[in-house]
Order: sequence, then structure tokens, then C-alpha cells
Amino acid sequence: MQRLLIHPPFADPTQPYLSLPTLKGHLRAKGLDATVFDANIEAARWLLAKESAMHVARRVGSRFVDLNRKQGLSFDEAREYRALEAARSKVEHFVGADVDPVEVFTTREHFYDAERYSLARRRVDAYFEAVSAAYWPFRYGFNAATHNLLPWSFELLEQYCAERRSPLEALYERWLMPRDEWDWDEGAPPPFDIDECDFVGVSVVFPSQLPEALCLLRRLRERKPSSFLALGGPAIHQVVAHLDPERKRALFGWVDAIGMYEGERTLEALFPLLERWSALEDAGERHALLREVPNLLLLDPASGECVLGPRETLDLRATEMPDYSDLDLDRYLAPSRTLLYAPTRGCYWGKCSFCYYGLTETGTASYREVPVAKAVSDMAQLARRHGVRNFYISCDVLSPKYAVLFAQEILDRKLKIRWSSDLKIEKYFTPERAKLLFDSGLRSAAFGIESGSDRILELMRKGVDRETLTSVNRAFHEAGVATEWMTFTDHPDETVAEALETIDWIEEQSEQVDLFIVGEFGLESGSHIAQDPARYGVRRIWHAEGDDLRLYALFQHKDGRRTKAANEEVESEIARMSSAWELHPYPWAGANSTHHTFLHFLEYGQRAFRHHFQRAQAATRGSLGTPPVAHVAGLREKVRFNVETIAAMEEEFFSTWLPKALYTTVPARRSGGTHPDEVAPLSASEYEAAAERIGPLRPGLR
Repeated sequence: MQRLLIHPPFADPTQPYLSLPTLKGHLRAKGLDATVFDANIEAARWLLAKESAMHVARRVGSRFVDLNRKQGLSFDEAREYRALEAARSKVEHFVGADVDPVEVFTTREHFYDAERYSLARRRVDAYFEAVSAAYWPFRYGFNAATHNLLPWSFELLEQYCAERRSPLEALYERWLMPRDEWDWDEGAPPPFDIDECDFVGVSVVFPSQLPEALCLLRRLRERKPSSFLALGGPAIHQVVAHLDPERKRALFGWVDAIGMYEGERTLEALFPLLERWSALEDAGERHALLREVPNLLLLDPASGECVLGPRETLDLRATEMPDYSDLDLDRYLAPSRTLLYAPTRGCYWGKCSFCYYGLTETGTASYREVPVAKAVSDMAQLARRHGVRNFYISCDVLSPKYAVLFAQEILDRKLKIRWSSDLKIEKYFTPERAKLLFDSGLRSAAFGIESGSDRILELMRKGVDRETLTSVNRAFHEAGVATEWMTFTDHPDETVAEALETIDWIEEQSEQVDLFIVGEFGLESGSHIAQDPARYGVRRIWHAEGDDLRLYALFQHKDGRRTKAANEEVESEIARMSSAWELHPYPWAGANSTHHTFLHFLEYGQRAFRHHFQRAQAATRGSLGTPPVAHVAGLREKVRFNVETIAAMEEEFFSTWLPKALYTTVPARRSGGTHPDEVAPLSASEYEAAAERIGPLRPGLR
């Protein structure tokens, strides 16, 4: 029988992700195997194809006609109408593009043409807005699959799956079609036959993959009920690790088991038991067979409790090289190949207040290293085997000492590669060591700078001050390494002045900062702040009523929330300061630590985002102009409702209702969560009740 490992949509389509090739490499070394299927890149290719775009266009046009000819619109219909009206030109721009955006991203000549690249990126982003309007009320992108207002409750997820609301449903049907019914005129089938699969594992690396992962699992269950279905991956681990028992049990409506922590030993122990598991009919006997599988979470049919197998952590001294052999590396949306490699796991520092990262319960996972000689040998083999020169060192962080030894080993072996990674700035990185890293092939480094305030850095427990951050960053930049800064505002207890201090500091260091992001603090359930909130001035923590996955923790600081005016001042300063760079959202060039960004650094040097894209200002920031006519019904129909009025209605409604729905709390309907007795009343029922109080919108352009 075939065993299948799936990387689901929606995530970065520009490069393969590391987790499943890592599992495959371990399995093959143990005499086992599994087929890795990157459903994300296949979904991206399918969704961006002209046939799919025309389907989206027809869906947008048809729904717009339905609403446009009504005598009145409810508040939610008015919101949908406004989204559809804007989507009409966006989908026409995509359908009528003179060059297929996929061709732009995969062809060197087009990819490095600033105008062509910028237009293609903007058309794809606009197309996803059209997809979102077509599949209202959900929103999609290469890092998003959400409801446009509500968090994912189990009820909403069940509805999403049962009503086949995903824009990828037709693709899932194709993948699961019996082989004897396959239409070869539509191309080759996927590299698996579900009728031959006795195991399917879906790895959820990012929260944006969760809805489609569950939809795909539901379709797999319907198509082949006897297959063993499992969830795993860092995002699902971090969700499950902090769920109460009732919510954990709810996830077993989709799967037979959930892989927690690292998956190598889990699959190594599980695979030899699958044939016996399939032969058993009694649920209790099945559970007893698997309860000693390491890191495997099961639902005990007798007690109804979720039971985790023995905890095991892999010894990286004996880790295996990742196996990318199942993946077509030329399918990804980039003009040249790259591979990810992880020589370390966990974080050597592990103290930052805000961080919850990796396969652990709180903070960061314990730090471990692959021996330097083995790591570089692995990369040399991968480079030869796949014809790759570019690597992203995909790990929590390299310790400074390991990074220098790693670089020296690359030089000693005369391995000709270019690489990028995230690094924590330490005084250990002298100018001489920064130059050594550059000589080994390091061409960009993303630094967790976080804040320009020494007081906030101390509160964050970063173990470094502003002066050190400034001097070490300069050493890297002067060595030739493109420096990428990761900063954010709104850490608990940060003042507006301290937020502005971070922005001013980036501007002050602009000649040594090659790319940056100023994010906004989000509270992670496993962070030190969540575990010890009083230490950081956090009075209470809660979730929205509908946030069953506990993805969006809300909190109240001792000084309350910032005023709207203060937030606007910070946002205005970020916009003013950042205009000197060409910044773009993930996963495009101009976002931190993306494949496209790295390729542009290699081609145009450290200052690529201070000069290269500025040569195409009109394409980068200007209007896309009037789109070519797509000749789809509804896309050019005259507007009967005033979209400006709708926009004003939305702004007024959400400016008053949303703060109440998020920051006033009510008794929880069921226990669980950080503070089980209170939740914010943001839910489908609360929204619907509030929206119903708004009278219908009548036709008219005034």
C-alpha cells in the first residue's frame, strides 16, 4: 500500500517546504517510505490557470447580477456587493493580462524586469481579492484562508467542509478520481492513487493551511473510509497543545490521530502497525495497538479522553538528509530552484518574552545541532543531486558559534553555494566573522531586532541592547550581507514614544538596513507573556467566543489600549519612513526571508529594494488602468447601489460594534482556554443579530 504525506494549501508557492522531505528522508533510512505531495503548489498552479480564473470571473459576474437586481440589500449582502463590484475589474485584469503571471514568476527575463514583476504580483494579489469575493464570506491568499470577519469555530469549519465552500473543491475531486475514470486530456494524475493508500498524513505548518487541510481530509474520508488519516505539523501542534479536552476531541471528527512534537519517530513506529490496525474492527483494540507510538495523540474510545503516546525527541547527531525526490522543483513559482535545510532545531536563547515557536508547549523547543561536518555534507549532496546553488537555512535560529563553524566548513569544502538565514545578533559576530559568513555564501540575514527602545528590549528579555544591534548589523552590511530587520510595535507596556523610537531608528540606520518589517504584537498562547502575564503588566487574557482553535488571544494591559489617534500616528510614521524602500507582502520580493527577495538580492545586491523597483514606479504603485473586456456576464453591468454609501455603513458599523465584540467579555458557554469564565462575544450569531438591526439598503447612486 502507498503512504501519502501532503503539504496543503494555502502557503508559499515559490519554494518547497522542508518538513515532509525531512520525514521522507528519515523513513527511507529506516527501510520505510512515503510519497510527498505538495498540494499547495499544485493548487496554486490550478487556481492561477486561465480556466480557473474564468470560472472565478463567471462566479463574480453571476453573483453581482443577482444582488444588483434586488430591490434591497441586507447589511451583509451590501458588504458582499461592494466586494463583488471591486472584484469585477480585478478579475478582468488577471484574465486579460498580456503575460501570464506564472510565466513572469518562472521566467528569468520577466522575473528580474521590475515592471513586469510588479504588475504580475499586483494582478495576483488583486485576483485573490476576486477569489475572496467569489467565495464570500471567506478570504484567500498565499498566507490566508479565513472568514472575512469571524475566527474559525468548529461549527464554521464543519459548515465550510460540508457545504463545499472551498475554491479548490473541483481540484480535490480531480485528485481523488478513480484511476480508471481519469481524463488524460486534462493532464497526468497526481502521484498517488487514493485506492492504494492506507495512510494519509497532512502537515499543517501555517494557520492559513488549516481550513483546506481539514477539507481535504474530509474528502479523503468520504472517498476511502478505511485509510488511516492523521494531522501533524507545527501549526497543528501549537493549536492542540493549548486546547481544552473538549476542543481536542472535536478535531478527531476529521482524523484518526494527531502527530504532536516531531514526527520522525512517530511515523517510524506507526507504519509497521498499519496493516494490523486496518485488520482490526474493534475501536478499543485499535487504540491499544497504537498507544505506545511516540508523540501520537489518540482518542481513547473507552474513556473519551485524548491520550498522548510516549514523548520522544530526535537526536540530531543521527538525523537523515531530507529527501526531495518526490517533488518537481521546477513547478514552484520562481525562475530558479532553492532548497531548505535545517542544521539546528529549537532556539539556543529561548528567553524572549513574546516568542512561541517550534514543537513545544511553551517558549521555544530545546536547542539541538546537526554536527557541522554532516550538515555541510548533506547540503553538498543536495546541491549535486538537485542542481541547486541557493539554500535557505530554515530553523529557529543558528547559534553564533555554530554559524561561524558552519561557514568555515563550507569554505574548507570549497562548496559553492549562496545561503540565507535568520540570526540573533550577538557581540560574537565581529566584523571578521561577518566577513567569514559572507565569504561562505551568506547573502542575506534576517535579524530579530524587535525594538529601538532599550527598556523594551530588556522587558522582552532579548539579551542585547540597541548599541550592539546597531554595530553588529553594520558589520554584516559592510561585509556585503543584505540585512533584514524584523521589528514590531505594541509589546505590552510599550509607550507610543517607544514605538516611534523604533521607527526613527530604522530611518536613522537606513543605509545599513536593506529590508525590514514593522509588525504588530500578537499574543501567542505558549509565550512567556501568556504564561506569566502579570510580569508584563497584562491584567487578563481571553479569546473570542468563536475562536475554538485559540489562534487569536486578546488581552488587556494595565494601562488599557492605545487611543485611535496614537495608533494612527504610529501607522502614519511607518508609512512615511518605509516609502524609501519597496516593501511587499509575503511571499513576494520585498518581504523578509522569502525566496523572491533572496533572488533579487543575488541579482541586484543589498540595495535592491532601495533602487531596483523604484525604476518601475507606475507599475509598482500606479493604477492598473482599464482592464481588457473579459466578455463575462455581469462584469460590466451598471451599478445600481452606491458603493460609497456601503463603505460608509461598514466603517460606522465596525468602528462601534467590533471593539465591543472583541474587548467586552461575557460568560463562556463552555469551559476551556486561558481564562475559561469569560470570552469576547465575537461569533456568527452576535454578528448576525447586530447586522439585522441595520435596515435594508435601497438602490440609488446617492
